[in-house]
Amino acid sequence: MFDSAATQELQTQLADAYAVTCRERDWIRLHEEIISVGKQIVCLEAREIDLLLEAEETKLYRRMGFPTIYAYIEAVLQHSHHVATERMRVAHELLELPGIADEFRAGDLAWTSVRELTRVATRKTEDAWLDAAEGKISTEIQQLVRGKSKGDLPTDPVDPKKIRHRIVLENLSAETMMLFKHARNAASDAKGASCTDDELVRALAAAMLEPAGDAPGKPRHQLATTTCRECKQAHRVGAGMEIVISPQDLERVRCDSEDIGDLEREEPGRKLQKSIPEGTRRKVFVRDKHRCVVPSCRSTRFLEAHHIRPRSEGGRHELRNLCLLCDAHHLQLHEGVISIRGTAPDNLVFELPLTHVGD
Repeated sequence: MFDSAATQELQTQLADAYAVTCRERDWIRLHEEIISVGKQIVCLEAREIDLLLEAEETKLYRRMGFPTIYAYIEAVLQHSHHVATERMRVAHELLELPGIADEFRAGDLAWTSVRELTRVATRKTEDAWLDAAEGKISTEIQQLVRGKSKGDLPTDPVDPKKIRHRIVLENLSAETMMLFKHARNAASDAKGASCTDDELVRALAAAMLEPAGDAPGKPRHQLATTTCRECKQAHRVGAGMEIVISPQDLERVRCDSEDIGDLEREEPGRKLQKSIPEGTRRKVFVRDKHRCVVPSCRSTRFLEAHHIRPRSEGGRHELRNLCLLCDAHHLQLHEGVISIRGTAPDNLVFELPLTHVGD
């Protein structure tokens, strides 16, 4: 006969195993239900897009007393103005993108992925983008789209100037909000025109990083060689980020920077090297009176030393080949908006938009 205690222990173990199996099944059902609900939400979002497009075409919003489809969406669906405009933008784009629209309606492509793909895909490139997006989550698709233009293919090179980031400021006090608006107005006054968000944030960040007093301070950039050996794409590293930069931006940074060397090579004992000798750089600041040399520019802040003859063309760290530019004019110069030739300080010739100025 079986030992009663052993039999009871075996029954207890079997019951526990059965309970664990049931819980496993419950977890699987829970996961499947979450997936199912998520897919239903995507389908409903796709249906909402279709209905909003119809509401716009039939002028439904006017019958309901709203001046625009966007006002209707904000009031009826409680969406923000930004979400309302994005909904309608995507709705119109999907008219020309049947493949993306079908996957959206089937619940196979989430709203965030559809939103990003419609920024770049066209009827000709739609299939390529769908193939590239297959198996990727929305954040990966955002990275795939970043730096691309309408009509580009997923394999086309990234344009650094097309990459944009979004900053959201929350929980600001009334006083801080007033100061922020004053700062925007001050930046616009300094520019002489309306200031974009990019220009405002750049000015605020530069102000915090600018050294006090008239001392030249350290170069505004650290240059690390992170250029890809295959595609030659350059990157800048800092503040926990690695960003793609254009050849023009790289040339600008090389003008006035600290070179910390090649990150892919061992260089024991290597010292930090400044692109311009410290003594020479100090003389340039004093000679140019700590001020941007571009005619009519009054900027005495955010200054960078510039090589008149580029280093890539054999320009050297000579006083006559160096002049001070504010970061805005330095950026414009390397983008080709303005140009400077000659020798510093007395034989500089400036070519500015709509004018030709000689010193």
